[in-house]
Amino acid sequence: MIRIVLFVVLVGAVAALAVFVADEPGRVEIAWGDWLIETSPGALAAAVAAVAAVVALIWQVLRWLLRGPDNLARMRRLGRQRRGYRALTLGFVAAAAGDGHRARRLSRRANLLLEEPPLTLLLSAQAAQLEGDDDAAAEYFEAMLARPETEFLGLRGLLVHANRSGERERARDLAERAYRIRPEAAWVLTALLELRTRDGDFSGALKVLKEAERNDVVTADVGNRRRAALLVEAGRVARRTGDGRDAQRLASRAVDAAPGFVPGAIAAAETALAVGRNSAAAKIIERAWRHTPHPGLATAYRAAHEARDEVGQMKRLERLAALNPDHPESHLMLAAAALEVRLWGTARQHLVKAEGMQPGARTYRLLARLEEDEHGNTEAAHAWLIKASEAPSDPVWRCGQCGIQHASWSIACSSCGALDTLDWGAPVAGLEPPAEASKLDKSLGDSAIDSLSPDNSNEARTGA
Repeated sequence: MIRIVLFVVLVGAVAALAVFVADEPGRVEIAWGDWLIETSPGALAAAVAAVAAVVALIWQVLRWLLRGPDNLARMRRLGRQRRGYRALTLGFVAAAAGDGHRARRLSRRANLLLEEPPLTLLLSAQAAQLEGDDDAAAEYFEAMLARPETEFLGLRGLLVHANRSGERERARDLAERAYRIRPEAAWVLTALLELRTRDGDFSGALKVLKEAERNDVVTADVGNRRRAALLVEAGRVARRTGDGRDAQRLASRAVDAAPGFVPGAIAAAETALAVGRNSAAAKIIERAWRHTPHPGLATAYRAAHEARDEVGQMKRLERLAALNPDHPESHLMLAAAALEVRLWGTARQHLVKAEGMQPGARTYRLLARLEEDEHGNTEAAHAWLIKASEAPSDPVWRCGQCGIQHASWSIACSSCGALDTLDWGAPVAGLEPPAEASKLDKSLGDSAIDSLSPDNSNEARTGA
């Protein structure tokens, strides 16, 4: 509306000026050499306007002739871009729908029309992945590394490819490079934490874990448990290299990080016992017993006071059990100790309490031993052993991912390679008995890094 009003006003002003010039009397003379031109002001104004119009028309024609090729090229380029981006859009839709063949065809068309911009490289890589051509996908991801805007995404794709190919060293190098670019990215922290842990770089893994907690990639509880696990493993390395002081320091930090983490408490007690600090070891075990009673803690506690007489040893164990009197492990510990010193009544009293809390195979085996040692009643002992065979199995260290049992705790499952999945609980039926934990010598295998595929929108997060 404003433009219409302005146009009307401008036309009116021009018309008024033309009428004013036409109505005014006067003459205009132009002398140029032998030429003399006489005319009215209105005619002169009309002639000037006509000449200006002709000059403007000639200028526009010349301008079109000069810029025409460039304009045509630009129009063709814009047309190619429109067709290219349409092919790119349809290609991403095909990739999302799982149509690898159509996505690959559209990616080639987009490459031809758009000269491989970053998004075209991504579509080509995803199309190759959908068709199962991992080598071609890796080539596209490798090409992404040459572009700053796609380098990070290319590293992610190559990391997945290296993991699936079992190239552990290359996977570690790629994760370290991605960490230098974006140290706050969740998938980078998750992958690097796993890779450093598998390589035995526990101090480096602890640094990554700290960064993961700062960026809310892991929760505080998960972070504390993983920190304790890493410190236990780092302490084991220090003990193997003969650095007892560092081993004791790392074990103490593990206990502080997660007081209820049994492997940490056992490791701290063992390192204290190794240097003759029996009282310190006993305090560590007492602190842990309040959180999680465990047979391994009871064994270490008895080692801390093995020089005492039988009565004194029994009293020390009663003091430990009093820290968590409602747990069946406290009564089983006291029952086993009472059997050794032939306190039959005390042993029976605690076994009855343990059976009432959580009857298990271990409880019934101890009852069978009590009947045989106290009365020599093999028939009654046999009856208890039958009940033991029918009762729930005793808890063991088992992998929460594959269920395989282990004789002792370690940060990595020797069977499936999962990290920090061993816990204390009932064994999974049908699986093999506890095996000695071995050093993880397999390649990365199926791990958390597999969830880092570029076509996966959910970023991996570190779990317990």
